[in-house]
Amino acid sequence: MKQFCNRPGQCLVLALILTFALIGTAGATENSKIVRSDASESQLALINELWGKDITVLEYMKIVHPEHLAGVPEPVLQTLADQKMNWWEIKPEPGGSTPADKASVSVSAIGYKLDYRTIRFGGSCAAFGLSNPPSYIYVEAFLINSGTGQTVDSTAASAQNQWSVTALKDKLNPASGNYYVHAWGYIPSPNYAEGSADTNVFGFP
Repeated sequence: MKQFCNRPGQCLVLALILTFALIGTAGATENSKIVRSDASESQLALINELWGKDITVLEYMKIVHPEHLAGVPEPVLQTLADQKMNWWEIKPEPGGSTPADKASVSVSAIGYKLDYRTIRFGGSCAAFGLSNPPSYIYVEAFLINSGTGQTVDSTAASAQNQWSVTALKDKLNPASGNYYVHAWGYIPSPNYAEGSADTNVFGFP
């Protein structure tokens, strides 16, 4: 599902919704097993190094985001091992979520200049078509320099037995240029389903 943020008022409303969702995530009970992380410089280097390579989702997660695999059941890991990474294009193109046979996800992306020194970006992933929440759900939002194709920042969230997750981050003092946000999310069971969304390209400052 495409999600665009073209008007300041719409951006503010969407930002508030995502912020409240993030606050709810941070205050969730321990049983929800929500994990939030912002990529380090070394993780960003790995994302850019791995882009386009023939690897599985599990390999990507183990190399870049092992913190999101702690305590994840073995059947979930096996599902991720069976699924190849579908990398995003250098420039965003029309497209949306790709549903599996019995389950689907809806992914949205947000990204805009918040003020003279900040870009706010993030993404959310919600599961549908299931009688119970998925055993695992993941979303990652990549802030991408559209001129170079390089990921300059990333934020991710995952949870067990939840219908949706949201990741949101403020990037302080990014270099001047044009950017867009690519959000990617998935659920591994009962059938693997993933989706993605891109924002429009926007300038900074």
